[in-house]
Amino acid sequence: MNTNKNVILPNEMGESFSFIRMLVIYLVICGIGVGVLLFSFSDLIRSNNKELTGDICSLVTEKVNNSISYMTSSAEDMAQVMSAQNYYDIQELYDTMLQGSSGSRYVSIGFIDEEGVIYASETELDEFEKWQLTDTAELANPVSISAPYRSAQIGQPVFTMFVKFTYGGGKNGSLFLTYPLKEIENMASTEYLTDDAEIWLMEAASDNIIQCAGPNVYSIGVWDNALVSLRKPINDKYQDDYAAWKDKMNSGEETAAITYKIGRETYTQVYSKINSMYGWYVVVRIPSKSLSLAIQQFRTSVIMFMCMLLVATIIMFIVSHQCEAREKNALENLSVQDPLTSALNRHAFDYTAEQYMGYLGNALKNEAVLLSMDIDFFRHVNDRFGHEAGDRILTGFSAALREIFGNDGYVSRYGGDEFAVLVCNGDKEKIIRQLELLQKKVAALRPCNDETECADFTLTFSCGAAVFPTDADDLKELQADADNALCIVKEKGGNGYRWYEKWK
Repeated sequence: MNTNKNVILPNEMGESFSFIRMLVIYLVICGIGVGVLLFSFSDLIRSNNKELTGDICSLVTEKVNNSISYMTSSAEDMAQVMSAQNYYDIQELYDTMLQGSSGSRYVSIGFIDEEGVIYASETELDEFEKWQLTDTAELANPVSISAPYRSAQIGQPVFTMFVKFTYGGGKNGSLFLTYPLKEIENMASTEYLTDDAEIWLMEAASDNIIQCAGPNVYSIGVWDNALVSLRKPINDKYQDDYAAWKDKMNSGEETAAITYKIGRETYTQVYSKINSMYGWYVVVRIPSKSLSLAIQQFRTSVIMFMCMLLVATIIMFIVSHQCEAREKNALENLSVQDPLTSALNRHAFDYTAEQYMGYLGNALKNEAVLLSMDIDFFRHVNDRFGHEAGDRILTGFSAALREIFGNDGYVSRYGGDEFAVLVCNGDKEKIIRQLELLQKKVAALRPCNDETECADFTLTFSCGAAVFPTDADDLKELQADADNALCIVKEKGGNGYRWYEKWK
């Protein structure tokens, strides 16, 4: 085990483009995108009804997909944070998340652990059984989304998102977030279409729809059936065309358009697939007379949306850059090595030892040993030979420790001439042999190159050892036990080691 490379600290951030370069590239791409968008809309105005309605449907679907993607990213970020914190008690995590969920966009939050236990309210548990949400959770890779369903908790359509996360030293679980379908309805609804235009969220298998926009404001957000919602039947001439259009949706085609008449009114109707919600589609239906005015209003609204998105993204870039700068500065300030001896410094050792002992205690059920050491009469080395000689002794002592224990644990210079070693196994006989070998190597260290001046010099050390979890339950207590054993060795003159014993 390499002492330095296996330090349990946050992963270093990868290299990336500079902030200015990224911002310039983004602005160029956005400028090109806006230019292409303006050109496309000009061409659309001269296009036929199906093309106009189809592009409107695609753009609405893109907004819906982006909304779902944003919620998915937020859920993944939340799962990554929880995975990084490596919780062992999911019930405690669940209680904590409930306390912090007030005012959130989601309706409910909960977890499924590795054994399939669901951490949720009684109402939510009933929803899991009724809508077979556990089957959706098993599809998460790393995210899965349920089909919309009516929640008994709020009496409105909702959908549930599942995200994989890890806990308890490598166990796999699922975080779930239930959102009101209103989040998607709001993205699909449009103020730039005329009152005659309709937008639905439609399930192919059942013909059930949720209307997001339309002439009847009382129908918005209400479950209905596609054919029933037409109120008047499609003219007989177009019945077969409508059936063929519906067959394309049922077969999973990405998009399809149809033109039909109800009475004397001609309608253009297009569907587009929602990528993240299996079996659901955005459907746009517009009377032919409304298309020209609608597309112009649509163009203005989309340009405004793009500008707002551009400003929001620039702000996000700036905030993200500032956060990355702070994190990078924090990582740079977190020095892992002691600059003189190349051993771990106190902060890195404590963090690593706590993490390792937590993993050891909860997963492996084995022992680890903490060795607390200092060099006997080190002050006399500085007084007699100078501080440069003292540094030479410290460096040599650290090198000997890392040579003997480096493959078995973590070596740290804890301060001054004090060193600590966490040996990642409980083999006392092996550790005793290693300590005896260390005594020989330390005795051979010299503060200077002049053998005559160092002829009467012999270096020794004292060591106290304590076993986790036999002697202590945490690092602080384990250090205290090892220090008690070390004090006994020092009181007897040093040059030895002792295992901690609990006195009555």
